Amino acid sequence: MIDWHKTVKFIRDDWHSHPTRLCLEVTNWILNLVISLAVSLTVPYTNWLIVYPIIFVALSISVFTSISRGSFGLLMTTLTLFLIDSVGFYRVLVL
Repeated sequence: MIDWHKTVKFIRDDWHSHPTRLCLEVTNWILNLVISLAVSLTVPYTNWLIVYPIIFVALSISVFTSISRGSFGLLMTTLTLFLIDSVGFYRVLVL
């Protein structure tokens, strides 16, 4: 079960220690919601020339915040997604 008091304390402590990172992580969360909604509501006619740049902005934020947190796993996941999405974007541009 989630202890909401610990969660609120974590967010409060993170805000006091790294407010920029917390704001970027919230921005990243919102961007991921936008991406998910854009894809799910427009499939199969998704305009990838609009969606992919948003994806790359979100991934760039994730690279910064994962390094700031010292999270190797999140950094490697983000870099892997960046590589996969780069191939996808290249295919959109070429095909």
